[in-house]
Amino acid sequence: MKFFNKQTLAFAIVGALAAGNASAGAVINTANTVYAKEIAMPATLTVNLNWNLGYNFNDTELRYACVKLTGATPVAGTVTPSVDEYDSNNVAGSSPATDMTVGAVNVNGNVAFFTLTSGTLSGKPDPSTSNYKVNLNALQFNVPNQNTTVTATVGLYDNPAAAGTCDPASAQLIPGSGDTKQLISFKPSYKFSIDPNKATASVDNAPTSFAGFKYPVAGVSTNADEARLAYAELVQINVGNLKANGTPIALTDIFPATATLKVDGDFGAWLDYTQFDGVNGTVSGAGTSASWTVDPTALGADFYVYADSTSTEEIPAGIYSASLKVTPNSGYDLGNGNNTQVVLVPSVDESLNATDNQVDDNSAIAGQIVQDGVRLQAPLVQVPTGWISRMVITNTGNKDRTFFLTVQGEDGNTLTTGNLTGYTVKAKSTYVINDLNTVLQGFTGAPRATIVATVAGPEKEIKGLYQIVNTTSMSLSNYVMVNQDTGGH
Repeated sequence: MKFFNKQTLAFAIVGALAAGNASAGAVINTANTVYAKEIAMPATLTVNLNWNLGYNFNDTELRYACVKLTGATPVAGTVTPSVDEYDSNNVAGSSPATDMTVGAVNVNGNVAFFTLTSGTLSGKPDPSTSNYKVNLNALQFNVPNQNTTVTATVGLYDNPAAAGTCDPASAQLIPGSGDTKQLISFKPSYKFSIDPNKATASVDNAPTSFAGFKYPVAGVSTNADEARLAYAELVQINVGNLKANGTPIALTDIFPATATLKVDGDFGAWLDYTQFDGVNGTVSGAGTSASWTVDPTALGADFYVYADSTSTEEIPAGIYSASLKVTPNSGYDLGNGNNTQVVLVPSVDESLNATDNQVDDNSAIAGQIVQDGVRLQAPLVQVPTGWISRMVITNTGNKDRTFFLTVQGEDGNTLTTGNLTGYTVKAKSTYVINDLNTVLQGFTGAPRATIVATVAGPEKEIKGLYQIVNTTSMSLSNYVMVNQDTGGH
């Protein structure tokens, strides 16, 4: 026969009581609530917090319920708990429950706790209280910044001191009554993005090379006078993000109706006009930028530049960048503080328009203009008596390339030139102008000048050489021609 002392018997009784109150366990039912990352901080946010008790009360039993917020502090006046009745099959009953009384609420720092006292449960067909739900509707709490992770911890304790700490590791936590869950997170509510294009100023444009665009280029140019350099938009993302008051956010909550869209780049003498969303831009006096007044809540349009392809103004190669200067509405922060002006730079999204092409330079977020020819310069070409000067153009590509020559002399030296056009260097071939006297035909000064060969082909395939040979000694000198746009050879 075994004998039990009083202490052993006491533990056995406690264990039996705990087993009798065992349940499926407390569960916080509130889903992670996503707030707009643009809410100015610190802020007071609102959620509806709800959890299952996870414990079967005895008749007229008192326990201390608590909720602890990590990363935030509750606003005392908004901690107004209520309890709804749900049976063991989770079927709703009385709301609020008629057999569960909520006592006074105490708030201590980030913990709120209160008493729950059951009524007479034993006479009910289903006396279970495990699925009873505690509600803290419209609970408000203060959050310091958007990088804070806010979690909620709930539990039942048998004394107020333990409930006041709401420590899930405490030995005084009623088994099965505790749960911890992330309560809120932050996500951005808008995306400012742009899809840049590459337009080509054409060497074949007439009467002036590079004064017009290459066309047709799908999604970029339909004629020589226009180029679509980018499509920009500002759209709402993560639809369902909440404002601080717990209602869904819209772009009009964050942004005012006006902002300034600015594009930096070359808007010089070659430009006829520029447009965004069909509206002409205001070009700066220096011709280095253009700007528009836009509505950021309805932003989504094309950025165009227009030239006069019949003019003598060459369209220079260059890159373009964009930004949006905007002051967010009060209560919102876009990076510089509440209701403080900020300059937003768009992210590049090449998927915004499938019918276009990609830029060569990653910094060209608002588009790029290139010239489809390579200009090879021989800075000092001399044709003195007793010497022969030659020019060699090579083409390693798979396509024939045309080229022409331009000549410039020293100040005061008037030149007579000829044979400047009509050249073609065949694919995977070399073209040699055997005697540059056919080009440089006369001078009022020294017999020398600069010659530029403009070839309708890419730099990687086109190279040039200038050579001068003494016809008596046959000594020679070679000079690799320089790409005057890139400095490469």
